[in-house]
Parts: sequence; structure tokens; C-alpha cells
Amino acid sequence: MIISPSSRLPQLSTPVLINAGSSPAPLTLIDTEVSRHDVETPQDKGERALARLYAQGLKAASSVGQDPRKVSVTDIPPSSSFGQLRARLGDMLKSPAFKAWAQEKQLDLSQGVTLDASRGTITAKRAGSAFSFSTETRNQTVDVHSFSGWPLLQNVAKALAGSGNSIEFKTATTARAADIAQFYGHTLPFDPSLSPSEQDASITDYIAGWERKGTLISDTASHPSQADLERHASKLGDQNNRGAVVAVIPKLAADAASSIAQDLAAAARETPTLTEDEYLEASNQATRQRMQEALDTPIEIDPTSSYARDHDLKPGVAVTLREYLVGHGLLVPKTPSELAAIAPSLASPPPLSPEHGNMGGALSWPTLLSNKDQRTLSRVIDDALKNEPQDNLLEHLTRDLNLDEKTLKDDPGRIIDDILKSSNAQAIGRAAEQAIGEIASPEPINDWVLAALYVSLDKQSVFTDPSFSTRTHIAGFDLNSVSGRSASYIRKALAHHLIQTGLATPRTVDLAVFILLSRKAPELLVKDIPEALVKGSHAWVTFTTAVARIEAQAPGSTRLMTYEQIMLRHELAPVTLADLMVEALAQTDGLKDWGRNNGLLGRNAEDKYSETKMNDVRFQFSKQVSELNKASNYFAMEAPDLHKWALAEIKKQNPHLSEEQIKEKSIDTKDAGFLEFPGPYSLLDIFLNTRDHLKDIDFNDYTSRNESIDLTTITFKPFSRAELKSRFENSLDLYFNRIEAAAQAQTKYLISTLPIEDREIIEHGKISVGKEVSVNTNNSGATNKATTSGSLVVRSEFKDRDGNESTHTYEINMTSNTIKKRDDWNDIDIAPLPDEFRAGIGSTYLEPVAPEGDYPENILQASSLYTVNDTPNSYFSDKTGYIADAMVKNLGIQNFATELRGQTTFDTESPFWTKAELFVRGLIPGYNAINNFIDGKWREGLVDLSFDALGFLLSGVGGAAKVANTGVQVGTTLAQGAKKLARGAIGALNPIDPVGLGLAGVQTGLEALDRHSRTGDKNGSRPVVKYDVVKTFRDVDSATIGKANVQGEVEDVAATQKNGKWYALNPVSKQPYGLPLKDFVPST
Repeated sequence: MIISPSSRLPQLSTPVLINAGSSPAPLTLIDTEVSRHDVETPQDKGERALARLYAQGLKAASSVGQDPRKVSVTDIPPSSSFGQLRARLGDMLKSPAFKAWAQEKQLDLSQGVTLDASRGTITAKRAGSAFSFSTETRNQTVDVHSFSGWPLLQNVAKALAGSGNSIEFKTATTARAADIAQFYGHTLPFDPSLSPSEQDASITDYIAGWERKGTLISDTASHPSQADLERHASKLGDQNNRGAVVAVIPKLAADAASSIAQDLAAAARETPTLTEDEYLEASNQATRQRMQEALDTPIEIDPTSSYARDHDLKPGVAVTLREYLVGHGLLVPKTPSELAAIAPSLASPPPLSPEHGNMGGALSWPTLLSNKDQRTLSRVIDDALKNEPQDNLLEHLTRDLNLDEKTLKDDPGRIIDDILKSSNAQAIGRAAEQAIGEIASPEPINDWVLAALYVSLDKQSVFTDPSFSTRTHIAGFDLNSVSGRSASYIRKALAHHLIQTGLATPRTVDLAVFILLSRKAPELLVKDIPEALVKGSHAWVTFTTAVARIEAQAPGSTRLMTYEQIMLRHELAPVTLADLMVEALAQTDGLKDWGRNNGLLGRNAEDKYSETKMNDVRFQFSKQVSELNKASNYFAMEAPDLHKWALAEIKKQNPHLSEEQIKEKSIDTKDAGFLEFPGPYSLLDIFLNTRDHLKDIDFNDYTSRNESIDLTTITFKPFSRAELKSRFENSLDLYFNRIEAAAQAQTKYLISTLPIEDREIIEHGKISVGKEVSVNTNNSGATNKATTSGSLVVRSEFKDRDGNESTHTYEINMTSNTIKKRDDWNDIDIAPLPDEFRAGIGSTYLEPVAPEGDYPENILQASSLYTVNDTPNSYFSDKTGYIADAMVKNLGIQNFATELRGQTTFDTESPFWTKAELFVRGLIPGYNAINNFIDGKWREGLVDLSFDALGFLLSGVGGAAKVANTGVQVGTTLAQGAKKLARGAIGALNPIDPVGLGLAGVQTGLEALDRHSRTGDKNGSRPVVKYDVVKTFRDVDSATIGKANVQGEVEDVAATQKNGKWYALNPVSKQPYGLPLKDFVPST
């Protein structure tokens, strides 16, 4: 069966057989009445028994004037449907996974809980402390979405809540009459204004209305079937299995890693002369052996789980971890790190789709609505609007609605709901159904209306030649035209385009943007995206890949998430091959955009590039990310500390001395001129500052004021001081060289993130480079010159394609991590400073900066705009490299260090290298704010800030960006940020392994992906993934395997019959979808 995703991979769904990332199907409701059965079942008996207990409780309460809603019914028959669901809920709340979650949230489940299924909250007593003497415990309400089993828990809670939203639960056999009434769709009669006799009469009448049937089940209300109850028991068993696997994996992975290390150490001892190849082979062999042992670990299977049922396992029978992983479609790990990555992925709650998913309707089916049907849908829209030639569908359907600005901003989905309920929308949906066909869908009319809304806004894509790609086009708006721009800018630019082209009005444009982006570019709807994150940057590739992975599992979910939530979830490694492929395909799209933005790829109408070109893009991307990653580490590195090294060396040579004794200034010298600063001195002073480092120190020349420091017991080894000094000088030179390399990388990165038009101005214009110098001269002629630290000026004299000449000036500021236009400087020449300045005035000058080194003669000259690709490769261009070198020259780090070195050679209290490090830290954006708000933990914050400066944008996750504005203490979060976001920060590439595509239910390799990309999503030329139909649907009773023509090719399909027609089954929900299969032939 072919699964074709929509334009931004939202429907490239993973067949998560383990149900780790999918929501359980809602309860199937059937009309049931006990009297319909010829033979009374145990459930029938339970329903009658519950009705009697319920009636008795109400009558007893009525006789004493008690509020009937507060009546407790005990001994609820376990065979009744209400009793069975209560028991199921009790099992869930007692499951190890939920108990562990509740303990983490400090919830005391023993006192009962209140579950709100609609809000996703649980209210319970706060768990008391063993050391607390307070007798009071108070309720607390906690969001339960973070519990991995929430979808299943919510489904059962919703079923129990019936006509309400929340339920109370303490035990399965006791419940309030109000909860029973909700479940069966009853309304308890209670009016506090009635007299006791009147209230009693109303209760009596209420009971009489259903008591003659002997059951609470009404003729009109729906009721869960026995199959539903059994399915939920099975899903709870699956959840218990996952919990057992998640619990055992961390130790298995740690033990395997430790054993591998021990094996290698033993191999090295046995054969000290191991070659590199021999060591690698030993490592591979040890890894294979230890991973085999880990994967052979037995896992006890819950007998009620679907796995136990499908494999006919008896209670108490265990399977190996490998068998469990393979049986659930999970990748079998080959290394301890791969094994360890499985646990958090399985333990994390799945993302949940909002109502209407990604707003694509019929355009978001697993197999895309054909281009022919989309054009038919467009004609249906035209026909519906034929009497309103100046109108469009969105305007037509919202004319009578109040488009509240706050709702449009906070919850546009509510307005979509109002649209779908309107008579005009329903008419459009019915017309589409009549013209194209009846579809299998829970809400077929809504599916057609949502598809019609999208098609009406993006007709240009529908009527584009099918061989051409519109992946980067939305309603005629080219996303590649806004490279170097933030998400907020792109949204505004798209809105402006829609208004200019008449596709929307100022009144409807925000809703139009929401509809288009939900399906085509959901990353632009994510909340709290840092403004520094721009399209076409390396961080954008990682971000859009993360969004695509989540959208594939839960279409529409990312618009409800923040940037922080997106990036943290991206840290969960793919554990199925399908998820791995989603990541790889999304990365490929991101790399195409990055390659276009960086001048490595030209325009291509089909959005298809050769493997050679894409490999070059991957290489260049990896090269840039690697360079930026190194630079961020350089910024965050600690400067070599001679005092610390010397202290350790003295301690090593004299272990009897304490650190305090080594640093204590209690030693005098007999030779007053021996050191160049007055005593008393410390041992550290003497070790570092005696003139002749090659000469042994004679402690007979010194006296100690502290009896505990016996100079006769202290020795400094010959040459140790000279060796330490030499090592320090080399390390210090390396430190400053690396900081300069980091400054170069940051400068290149800032230029590369400019919008394309600005990068063309710099790359193809005649440039000059300088620095701002502020000169103030008082009336007596004294002059003060000041330059802005970390700032560089770039001037470009540019001639565009039409021959128009213009001058542009940019300021690159490392400290603020910005590059911006300075039109106010266009009239100031970049020229040497004058010899004299006028007294009594202040002026701004731009002084030339020329880097040291050899450069081509024409490095600063203008160049042709007519190149092979339409965008410059700014990061790696020679001109950008020259500017980056000029920034290093302007910073003058080495000169500053040399000056300090000469001033403070013998200062052990405030040595020159600490002042140099402080100077370097001051160049990093945000450091001063972090240093002010994080008490003594600046280095931890510096890690995240260093990543931010090079575009990795961890502070949006770790919290550093909020520090300066809010003063929040985020030291711990910051310290963990860079470590926590290893995958997201570095943007690891994930090319697809064609050999591995035969595994985990995926039938074919890259050739099939390439072949189908031309017949897949015409609105995005998206590739497709073929799932093994037999494996995917082997446990679905309603599935029939056969063949059908899908997108012009005969494919294996799983289908089911409905109203005499065959419909394809969704590989994730296992439910029928889409239009009928016209030529389905069941296999024999």
C-alpha cells in the first residue's frame, strides 16, 4: 500500500504497532438494550442489578431530603458496563507507569481523584512529607498530558463521563449517583427551590420513567460494546509491557557499555601491540556479543496485552527483548547508545492531533486526493460562487461570522468550527461529495469543506503542471524569496501577498494564513519561535525536520506547541524505520532550501536534484555546522590558568602541603631584589616568579613566618617550572587562536543569515571595511578616541541588474550578535583619521580596517550578478572570509593580551590571562546579563550563549534568552541545555540507508521513493513510503489484502467493505478513508 504524505510531511505516518505514539481509537458506540437479547448475559444481569442499586439509593436520599447527586452507590456490579469501565480505570490508575508519574507529581491517589477528560487534568491530594507535622493536605490540580498513557486514560475517562466532562474516582465499586447518571446519559432531577415533597415526587417520576425496563440504558443513548471494553483492557496490557521495557533498558544499556569497555581493556592487556584495524575489530566483536546478551534479556508479557493475544502466549511466559522490539516494529539497536535511546522514546507521551488535524481535510488523506479530483473540487467551488463573482470561498463562508481578533490569534480552530457548522459550508461539502464521490470518513462533509477552503486559496498549485513542484510555493507565494527572514516576517509577507492578490481581505487574511500554513508550512505556526531563527539557516533545517517528525505522527499538533517543546521532542531518537525515514526526507527538503539559500543549488521546477549535488550540499552543510559547533565550543572554553596549573604541580611534588599553605603569603626572601614586588610571598609566588626558571630554587634563601610551612621539607623539581610555563604559553596561544577562529565563524554566520538581497549587495558590490571611531575634543584641544568593541563596518557600492547604482553600509556587532544596515553612515567616508581635530566638538569617523595576510588583488572589487546559481554562497565566499579576518584584526585580541602581559607579569592576585578571558567573554552576546543574574554560574550559561551566537539557538529552550528580561534564576537549566539538545543543536544528518529499507515492514528502497516522488503529492512533490501491507494489517480482522490502482500504479492494498464498496485502510488508525477503490481485487 502506498502512503503519500501531504506537502509538509504531516501524513507520512508511522505504523507504530507498539502504540507508543498513537492515540487509541475512540470507543465504538452501539445501541444496546438488555431486552433485545434472547438469553440474558452476565452484562445484562449487571445492568439490572446496578439499576436496582441506583434506584434504591435515590429513593433513600429522597426520603430524607438529601441531594440525589451526592448519593454514593456501593457494590457496583462488576459485570455491568459501568462497572467494567470503572474497573478498567482503576487498573490504569494502579498501573506501575501511572503510579510512578503520580509520585513524580506528588499526588496521593489513595484519597481519590477527579479526572477532567476535556481539560486533561487530574485533581488529588498532595502527597504529604514523611517529616511534615501538618495534618492538613490540600488538593492540587495537575496537567496529565505528560503521562505517556494519557490517550488511553482520556478515552476511558471520556466514556465514563458520558454527557459530562469530569468524573470522581476512589474505588471501582463505589460511585456517585451523578457519575452513574452521566454515564448513561441521564439528568438527575434536582431543584433546591422545591419543597421536600415536591422533590420526592420528581425523583419518583424520574425513576418510574426507566424502572419498568429494569435498566438504565436508554433507547436513544449510545452504549459501549463488550468489544470496546476488551480492547481497552488489551491496550492497558500493552501499556504495562511498554513500562516493563522502559524500566529495564537503561540498566541493560549501561551494563553493555561497561562490559564492552572491559572487554577492550582486556584485549589491550593481552595484546599490547594491537593495530588500529585489530582494535576496531575487537570493538565490533565486543559490541555484537554484549548487545546480543542485552537483547536476549527476558521480558515478562502482560497476559491481557495484544502482544500476548497475537502470539498466543500463556500467563507467565516471557519473550526476549529482541522479540518484543521486532514484534512491535521497532528498530533493533546495534549499540548501547541506540538501546538507551529507545526508553525515552517509548516513555514519552505521544503528540495529539487537534480537531480537524492540519486543516487539509480530504487533502490530508494517506493517499493524496488526485489532481483531477482537486480540479473537480475547484469547479464545484466556482459553481457555488457563480452568483458572487467578486467573492471568494473564505469570504463567502465567513460573511455572517464575527471574526474576533483575539480568537483569530489564540484559537483560530474555533472559527473553523463555526464555518463547518454553517449551512453554506455544508452545501459546499454535499456538492463536492456529489461531484467527486462518497468518502469513508467520520466527518466526510467537513473533509470536503476543509479541502475546498485550501484549494480555493491555493488554486495556483492545483492548476500547476503536475510535473512541477509547488513544495516551496503557497498560493503563488515563493518561500525561497524570504530566505534569511524570521517566521513572523514570513507570516506577514504571506498575508500581504494574499491581500495584494485578492485571495483574502484584511478581515479574513489571518484565517487564510492559518488555513494555508497548517497544511503546507506548519513550522511557521509554532509558538515562541526566536526571531534569530531565520529560514535558510542550518538551525532552520533542524527545526523544520523536528516539526515534520511530529506532524507525521499527529497532524496539526505543532501549531499548539512552542519552539521549546518542538526541540525537546526532537531529542527523542527515531525508534521505527518509518520515523527514521520521515526525518531523513524532511532533512532532505530542509537541505534543498539551505542549498538554495547558500548558492549551492539553482532553481529547479521539479524540485529534484541529482544525488551528486545533494551529496555536495550535505558535505557543505556538515562542514559549516562542524565549523560553527567548534566555534561555539571555543567561545565557551576556559582559558588556561597558570595559577591553577602551578598549584596542582606544587601539590603533586609536595603532597603534604594543603592548598591554603601553598597560597599563604608568609614567606620572606633574604635577597630584597630577588622578586620584583614586595613580600611576604607565597610558595605559588616563588614557583612562578623567580627570575631563572631553569635554576633550582634554594629555600635557604627564604624564611617562613608560619611554623606549619617547613621550607626544609619542600622541593621544586628541576625544570618543572620551565616546563609548566612553556605549556601554559602554548595553551594560551592556542586559546587566543581559537577565540579568533570563533570570531571569524560568527562573522561569516551573521553575513550568511542576511536576506538574499543584502547578501548579493555585499558579495557582488565593491566593498570597503572599517570601524567606528568616536572622537571628542575639549576646548583645550585634548582629544579622546573611542571605538565600539566587537563592531565592524562594511560598505558596498552596488550596481543592480538594471544598472542602478547605490551605496549600502552594514554594521556587524559581535556583542549584540547582529548585522544591520546603517544608512546613517552612507555619507561618512571610510578613510584614515585626520591629523588634527577641531576643538570643542565630537565627531564620528569610519577608519579603515585591513586584515593581515595575502588576498587576491580583486578581493574587494565588484563581481557579476549573473552566476550559475541565483544566490551567493556567503558563508564560504572569499569576500566574506576577508571581512571575517578584518573582524579579528579589529578585535585585537592578541594585541590586548600582549599589553596585559606586559603590565601585570607578576600579579598573582589578578593575573593578565583572567583579564584577557573577561575581555573575550564580553564579546559573547548576552554574557553580561547572564553574569548578572546567575550567581557564580556564568560558565554554565556561557555554553548555551555560545551555541546561540553561532545559530544553534539553545537559549530558546534552556531559558537563557529570558534571563535579561525576567531575572529568572536558570543556572541549572542553562547548564544542561547544550548537553540535553545534542541532536537538535548539532543538526545531525540522517541520510537514508537503502539496504535497511527492507526491514520493519518497508518494502522497497530509494529507487521506489524516487519513482513515486513524481506521482505522489503534486502540491509538493513529496516522496512516499511503502509499508508492508501484510505485516501492518495482520491483526486487523476487517482488513482484506488485495491489489488496486493507486496513483497510476498497481499496489498491494489493505481494504474493507462499506456499503458494498471497498475503501483503503489507514496504516495507523486502521480505519477506512478516502474515495472508494474502483478496481480493488482481493488476493486469493
